[in-house]
Amino acid sequence: MRGALSYEWVRLTTVRSTWVLSAAALVVAVLAALAFTLAPSSASTGVADALGDQRAYANVLTAGAQLTPLLMGLLGAFAFGHEYRYGTIRPTLTALPRRTPVAAAKVLTVALWSALVGGLTVLLAALVAVLLRGGRFDPAVSLTAGPAPRMALGVVLYVVLSALVGLAVGWLFRNIPAAVTLLLVVPLIVEPLLKIVLSLDALEPVAGIGRFLPFTAGAQLYAYSTVADPDIPEAFRSDLGPLAGGLTFGLLALVLLAAAYLLFRRRDA
Repeated sequence: MRGALSYEWVRLTTVRSTWVLSAAALVVAVLAALAFTLAPSSASTGVADALGDQRAYANVLTAGAQLTPLLMGLLGAFAFGHEYRYGTIRPTLTALPRRTPVAAAKVLTVALWSALVGGLTVLLAALVAVLLRGGRFDPAVSLTAGPAPRMALGVVLYVVLSALVGLAVGWLFRNIPAAVTLLLVVPLIVEPLLKIVLSLDALEPVAGIGRFLPFTAGAQLYAYSTVADPDIPEAFRSDLGPLAGGLTFGLLALVLLAAAYLLFRRRDA
């Protein structure tokens, strides 16, 4: 197992895409945090020039949460995708003929790297908030008040789970374009369309399914509040708790990883 971890760590850290995706995540997180900090809006009044409240301050921490999970999902997809695209899976399995350690090493290294990147995006966003908070936020707000610490941890967990979903999809399809397409289309197009369909009057009895769509549910890990606006159609309500939302998204990652692993054991290289 140690040899498989060393092998995979060297592969991960010597592939250019790892550094490009990670750097992009950090840059976007800083830019988004700057945008949130420089133009805070009071959640209670919605007035653009009002001092930011605790909600606005906490949201700075999650500024990179929209793009970082996607970028780390791509990194995960490349873990096996590159192996099959460039034919390096055969040398890998020749050097490490036991497939279980190979699979475990990829899962562990992708999870650790994505956790590191996710944590750095939160730390950089927090640094932006600390350095530029003067005159922009209410003096009473704090990075450690309310749900802010839980939101920060939630961002890291969501990034890790997204990376593992990407790993599983790339592993299942053994095709980078297919994996990338799914990682983009499902959260950005499929889930919103399903919510629209579930909003139809004929589907009102099952409209609540919308809150369990995996990427929607997973985002609850870093939500400030899970109280749903009663004016929002039920299909669009995101009122799962962080634990329930995280478990829902985690279940998707687990099922996909298990299916990919079983196929990995049965398939030829």
